[in-house]
Amino acid sequence: MSVSRTTLRNRVSVCTLSLALFLGTAGAIAAEDRKVYVIEAQSTAAALNAFARQSGLQLMFDYAEAARTTAPVLKGSYTRKEALAILLANTRFEVGSEDAGVIYLKVSERQGSASATATAVEAEPTEVIVTGSYIRNSQPTAPMRSLGRSDLDAAGYGQLGDVERGLPENFAGGQNPTVVGSGPTNIGNQNITNASTFNLRGLGTDATLVLLNGHRLASDSFFQGVDISGIPLAAVQRIEIVTDGASALYGSDAVAGVANIILRKNYDGAEVSARLGRTTQGGGFEQTYSALIGRSSAEGHALLNVEYSDQEGITAGQRDFTQAAAPASNLLRPQTRRSAFVSLGRDLTPTLSLAFDGLVSDRKVSSVDQYLRDYDAYHITSYNPNYNLAWTLDMDIGDWGLKATAGLAGSRNSVWTRAPGYVGQSNFRNGIEYLEVVADGPIVSGPTGTIKGAIGGGRRTESFANGLASRRNFYQGERHVDYLFAEVLAPLISASENRIGLQALDLSLSARTERYSDFGSTTNPRVGLRYVPVSGLTVRTSWGKSFKAPSFLQMYQTPLLYLYRASAFGYTGGGTALMTWGGNRDLRPERATSRTFGAEYRPEGIRSMVLSATWFDIDYRDRVIQPISPTSAGLSNPIFAAFVEWNPSPARQSDLIAGASTFTNFSGAAYNPATVVAVQHNRYANATAQTVEGVDLGYRQSFALARGDLSAALNATWMDVRQQTLTTTPEFQLSGTIFNVPAFKARAGLTWTRGAFSAAGFVNHIAEEDDTGVSPTRRIGAWTTADATLSWRFGDEVPTFRGVKLALAVTNLFDQDPPIAYSPSLDFEGISFDSTNTTVIGRTVALTLTKSW
Repeated sequence: MSVSRTTLRNRVSVCTLSLALFLGTAGAIAAEDRKVYVIEAQSTAAALNAFARQSGLQLMFDYAEAARTTAPVLKGSYTRKEALAILLANTRFEVGSEDAGVIYLKVSERQGSASATATAVEAEPTEVIVTGSYIRNSQPTAPMRSLGRSDLDAAGYGQLGDVERGLPENFAGGQNPTVVGSGPTNIGNQNITNASTFNLRGLGTDATLVLLNGHRLASDSFFQGVDISGIPLAAVQRIEIVTDGASALYGSDAVAGVANIILRKNYDGAEVSARLGRTTQGGGFEQTYSALIGRSSAEGHALLNVEYSDQEGITAGQRDFTQAAAPASNLLRPQTRRSAFVSLGRDLTPTLSLAFDGLVSDRKVSSVDQYLRDYDAYHITSYNPNYNLAWTLDMDIGDWGLKATAGLAGSRNSVWTRAPGYVGQSNFRNGIEYLEVVADGPIVSGPTGTIKGAIGGGRRTESFANGLASRRNFYQGERHVDYLFAEVLAPLISASENRIGLQALDLSLSARTERYSDFGSTTNPRVGLRYVPVSGLTVRTSWGKSFKAPSFLQMYQTPLLYLYRASAFGYTGGGTALMTWGGNRDLRPERATSRTFGAEYRPEGIRSMVLSATWFDIDYRDRVIQPISPTSAGLSNPIFAAFVEWNPSPARQSDLIAGASTFTNFSGAAYNPATVVAVQHNRYANATAQTVEGVDLGYRQSFALARGDLSAALNATWMDVRQQTLTTTPEFQLSGTIFNVPAFKARAGLTWTRGAFSAAGFVNHIAEEDDTGVSPTRRIGAWTTADATLSWRFGDEVPTFRGVKLALAVTNLFDQDPPIAYSPSLDFEGISFDSTNTTVIGRTVALTLTKSW
């Protein structure tokens, strides 16, 4: 689908108008409010915790450093800037940066006064973890987005998966709970275990590296994507997302970017919460209970969070939109989930500390899948436990810091499928073990400033197994990865606020060398520049190489064979057709070149405003994909001709059946070799090329009004994804077509807070698509929904309700059904919508009660 100039102008006009409406309220900005602070004399760490709670400001700081000093009493009316300066007067802290809506406090070389400005309205500080660099207190040259605790609270989300699916930079397809009816079209779009996975730029769940507190996690199922559904949302402090290729620092899996989920570690107090919700059309009742307790001091910290969640399913018979489907078939699978997170940290000496993070969770899922009303239903249940453990030793050696991390993670997925005359079991195991050492600090001081660097290395072992060892379709794999990396950040000119046009210019260089036990060696560099021409404006650009080894599934999956009606593949002459599926041990590694260019603007006179725009381009070569997508056009679209075998002989069919681990008949009739008109070969293959180009826009601003505080935000992403499957075939567009990343996606919101009351509203928009699975191609309409949240925090007037917060969240406020798409119903009767970009869940209302001590 090509975007016409008129359509593009219309979309730009909509975003411009939205920005104008937000910016038009700038005249209501008043001088920064003064607030009454009551903070007793205590450690600076505890005082900053109290200050963050009372001011609503998010601070990122070195907790161990803050715990070494004592802050004075702060009682009276101050601006945020004045109050923070008083608390930091006896410390070495000063404001280091104000990126992505977060203020970072850095440690200066001398003790003295510090100044600060407030730009973000978020809650609860934590230690500095800057994703995208191993150099502490560094200014990033990669585009990054941060979602803080207040963003999560205002949005009213119930699960972490809801967060990733709502991000404009992220594709909601892949492996996610609401994906239904798209598996035969794209193998990557399947709900196997009810996992929730990141899928930045729509490049696949295995092309986004997901970290927990900076640590790698184990993959889920056989797609090698990381399931985040077991991470308790109540324990999340913030999410940092690098939307740039990061293989030069993090290695394989970071082609599309990095998502780092940072949990609330340095938390003082206790919190329990209960969330109850359901859909207004019926089904989907959810209940989630969470308990959080933490203690932090100058010597260390300890935190424990446990969570239990039960989600009722939604069937096709409960929605008018899917009445043509088998009524008992699940649109949303019922699930029960349990999780526990523990974080412990201890200062062994003034320069040595030890920390441990542990997360264990499990989920039980059951569902009914019935592709045709007159076909047998499959009853599927699965049990999915996983664990993630990491130990970290931090040491200061002069001006340098040394960090050693040991990690151990694993997941298991046991899936049972039952139908009349059939019982099947699938088992998946994923494991990861790693040891990594990183050192960072100043290298040399020169006339333009201090050159800083980081160097590190480690060893990682990944393992995978599928099936039962006693059965034919059992396969497993293991690989070892040894790696070294280095990063340098150098100021090319000395920073000066008085030099108009050239206030700062920094160069970032990084490279990583990896040796894979099954693919050999690779080296991937990255270059980044950060340029500040005038105060408030930062320009960033980057260029880098990425590398990704094929997943275990893509290489080792045993051959599968399916029989469908030929009409399901776009053939109008009747009969049936076979489709091959499975791994390919001759695959080559994927390689990509990434480029970004963007700017962030914070106007001098409006310090709370942040405007950002980033152009990105990814040239992805040797892309491992399932070549025929959608499969509903496999026999009608000539671009797939190289993967189609017409009129196979009965002997040829017998060979295919004999070589397959399983042969599954979805045709609705008995297999007859005489009716088979074609074989559609859809094993994994290295496609020639896939290119991704687009623009991310961001806007964020806080207003101090006469009655309360207002914050506004807008994020939008344009995407143009194209693929050339073979050098002999023409390039075709994936973005804006069914079951692929949308060409345009946006989310805008307003949050108003006055005292203990808060109200927020959000608008979500996904642009129109093309249904390329039918001939001729048909248009799928745009989808726009609205969300709203209301919350009230009780004060100290009534002791019984002290620390109590009540929140009401409504998603899809106006109960919008998804636009009609016809091709999904060719494979899954009655499913007439794109489940990777929309859902038929409808309006959901949830009430959350929280009590804090």
